Amino acid sequence: MKTKRNDNRAYLYLAPAMLLAGLFCWFPAIRGFIQSFFTVSHSGDVLGFAGLSNYRTLFSDKAFTNSVGNTLRFALFFVPLNTFLTLLAASLTRRKSRLSFIPEYIFFVPVAVSLSAYSLLFREMFRGSASVINRIFGTDLGWITTSGGAMATLVILGVFLDFGIDYILLMCAFRTIDRNVIEAARMDGAGGWRLFFQIELPQIRETFLATLFLAVKDAILISAPIIILTEGGPYRSTETIMFYYYVEAFRSGNRAVQNSLTAIVMTLAAIAFAIMGAKRRDR
Repeated sequence: MKTKRNDNRAYLYLAPAMLLAGLFCWFPAIRGFIQSFFTVSHSGDVLGFAGLSNYRTLFSDKAFTNSVGNTLRFALFFVPLNTFLTLLAASLTRRKSRLSFIPEYIFFVPVAVSLSAYSLLFREMFRGSASVINRIFGTDLGWITTSGGAMATLVILGVFLDFGIDYILLMCAFRTIDRNVIEAARMDGAGGWRLFFQIELPQIRETFLATLFLAVKDAILISAPIIILTEGGPYRSTETIMFYYYVEAFRSGNRAVQNSLTAIVMTLAAIAFAIMGAKRRDR
């Protein structure tokens, strides 16, 4: 009886956040999903049923298919690099000590600064052949002025922006592992690498998958750093799906693109959550 009362109290605390999420997130998303099958004017008036014509128009647009390719390229570099670096940093600092607050502070403090500020800072650091980065490393690379350099700059910025949160999540997960399990494994002869990969890493599996899921999500939804840093260039080499959405939906007022992409994102999110839920039930 007491547990049920506590559950009801928890839902009461969550109610304001759920109300705001429903009002400003789910209601517009569901409305966009429904309107993706209709012709909608720039002012938002429904003009008639369109079926799948909005989707056919979207997938026949070369700019959209280009943005999908750029998003996949960004994710291909960003997700593995971000996952490896955050897991490495968390594993190296997973033991609590008197001085462990130093790396924790260094790794987490960038989260206190806004995304826009870091994007502006990176633009100044990487801009031009005489950029700060080129001077430091003695190179003469066109980081933002070439296609490969611009994508590499975005990947570096993306890792820098995501690193703090993912590090804290993984580090806290490592420290919640029952020490008795680790000591028992050591008594059975488990060494450093075996202990890490066969005992500790499986113990934080859910947190690791959560950070991996967040990295994929951020790779798909990246837009603000592109708007500030590269504006989709050079030669549309950094136009991602969400940057395409920003240009077509907000600058041009293209309701067909706005509603169709909203429906696609909702469908992909529902599939991802269904897969994660199925895996948790299996365990």
